Amino acid sequence: MLLAVWRPLRPLGLGLALGLLRGAAHERPADLAPPAEPIEVEARLLSSEGLVQLPQGLALLRLRGEAHRGDRLRLWAWLHRPPPQLNPGGRDRRATLAVRGISLEGNADLLAVVERGPPFWRWLDGLRARFAARAEQICSSRDRAGLVAALAVGDRSMLSREAEDELSASGLVHLLASSGLHLAAVIWLVRLLGKGLWLRTPWAASLRASVVGAALALPFAAAEVLLLGAPWPAVRAGVGAAVALLGSALARRGDGLTTLALGGAACALLDPAATHDLALQLSVAGISGLLVLARPLREMLPLPLPPAAAPLWRRGAEHLLRLGCATAAASLCTAPLLAAAFHRVSIVSVAANALALLPGLLAIPIATALVVVDALPLWFIADGLAGFTLAAARGFASLPFATVALATPGALAALLWYAGAVFLSQRKLRFTGGAWAAVALLALSHAPETMRITFLAVGQGDATLVQFPGGGAMLVDAGGDLRWPGRFDPGARDVIPALAELGVSRLDLVVLTHPHPDHAGGLLSVLDRVPVGELWMTEDPDPIASQIRAHAKAPIKPPHETEISGVRIEVHSHYQPGRSINDNSIVLRLVHADVAVLLAGDVEALAESELAQHDLRAALLKAPHHGSRTSSTEAFLRRVDPQAVVYCVGAGNSFGFPHADVLARTHAQLFRTDEGAVIAESDGHRLTVYRF
Repeated sequence: MLLAVWRPLRPLGLGLALGLLRGAAHERPADLAPPAEPIEVEARLLSSEGLVQLPQGLALLRLRGEAHRGDRLRLWAWLHRPPPQLNPGGRDRRATLAVRGISLEGNADLLAVVERGPPFWRWLDGLRARFAARAEQICSSRDRAGLVAALAVGDRSMLSREAEDELSASGLVHLLASSGLHLAAVIWLVRLLGKGLWLRTPWAASLRASVVGAALALPFAAAEVLLLGAPWPAVRAGVGAAVALLGSALARRGDGLTTLALGGAACALLDPAATHDLALQLSVAGISGLLVLARPLREMLPLPLPPAAAPLWRRGAEHLLRLGCATAAASLCTAPLLAAAFHRVSIVSVAANALALLPGLLAIPIATALVVVDALPLWFIADGLAGFTLAAARGFASLPFATVALATPGALAALLWYAGAVFLSQRKLRFTGGAWAAVALLALSHAPETMRITFLAVGQGDATLVQFPGGGAMLVDAGGDLRWPGRFDPGARDVIPALAELGVSRLDLVVLTHPHPDHAGGLLSVLDRVPVGELWMTEDPDPIASQIRAHAKAPIKPPHETEISGVRIEVHSHYQPGRSINDNSIVLRLVHADVAVLLAGDVEALAESELAQHDLRAALLKAPHHGSRTSSTEAFLRRVDPQAVVYCVGAGNSFGFPHADVLARTHAQLFRTDEGAVIAESDGHRLTVYRF
């Protein structure tokens, strides 16, 4: 109703209203209880991302085996409900999938293809796979091949985690989005060439060049959507491109805000869940910034516009300047969404896009042409452009101020931020400064007056954040899985967003209790992105430990007793060569006045027998080795005598942690991180433990 007040946005208001009504009438996905054991089931594959139609409803699966859209499959599936938000700063995957009607996810092995789907999808998937293989064969590095494949056919599987992170930190990651940018680059070039060629023909006077350009570009738009794998963002962009081309062919005057409002309204009406889609939200916010803010930002710069007869270098500089203003406009309008979703915003994106976006955009039509014309000169050009883009991303991402970590902005902060953007578009700088100053005041984090310990939910692994009273923070381990390097990075996925959400911008101390993947898996990302005062490690020569030592920029020291903000950190372990990695874990006891907390790493019975000779009394115990039956012996538990015990375990883990025998001999309040993060707070006299 509020949007209907401003005439250009009335279509958006109507579309959202109809979408809300349609969404309210739509039947929500059933809250299904997944089977406790793997099951054999038949399903129809609906998309290349693993969306399948089960008898119970929609599920998202990591499918092992070759299948194509439309195939009817017999699967051996491990199903579970998507997790809710488990950590501060974490994402609510259950809610995100529920708006798409998906109630289950999991892994599945393909047993057989019961019925083949349309041959077209098999042909298209084969074409995309052959192009990716050809790119890997010809390009000078795997990352360059991955970027060329991502730009041409939307296949990002060859891009390394480091390359994607550098593109994200530099603000160039939108090049990877399989949506409007790819279509715009291809369609603009085809339309421009078509109009130019038509004007040189003897029939140019009989038909407008805009009609010919649109007619040529439309099939290219459809082909590009299919090449990208036809994900929903690309389909939305394709429909929008078709409408824009139709308007051009009919010689209608374009109006940016009305067009954007109509597009958003259509998405909300056709698919109400699309309004929850981050890709659509970022597209609408970014394009709004381009339409409303880009020109005012350029006009506010104290640099005159070049005259029509200006030299080529001056006009080139003006194009770069306008590109920088456009990037700044889009960045200002997407910043709250990026902060909420990823908890960091690129500070260098304006400069990075001004210098490196044009080569990336030029690579899109060239890479797309290579799908049809396998010409070595074009491969050489695409490889060079991809290399330049990746090098620029690496250079900008390596700057110490490349990104800033942010907590999720509240509704008031977001409202003030966008109010400042509106004032800026009207050149009311005083009001803009006031609105953004209020946002800065809201963002100022206050140091806790208590000691707060957050045991993060990182799957089958450990990650413990300690915030000391009055300031200062320590991280003990950073999660992982049982492989090195793991398929998932808990540092980027769980730990760094939690640090940003809890207002921790610097870690005084990072402790790696022992070099096992489930404790060290996220440490490299943390050491890369967060300033660290000291890193404590043992002398263990394990390859994982060696890699972390080589990676660390902070001074590496052996564990030793120290004090931070009135909390004494005691070390109750010592490294012994020849002993198991678990038993060589660093064991820390935090003493905050009358309250003590024991963080026992993964020590087992042998080390526990030695530790039992010390004063280990603690109100809270982080259970050793995730509650394995080889740990938490009777003597050790009697010596610690905890009031509460936290088990860092993964949901449905195959080890049976925490073991039933351990639970039986633990006479204390029990908490598990597979149900969400566990938080303990101490004022020095009393300890309170609760679930996030």
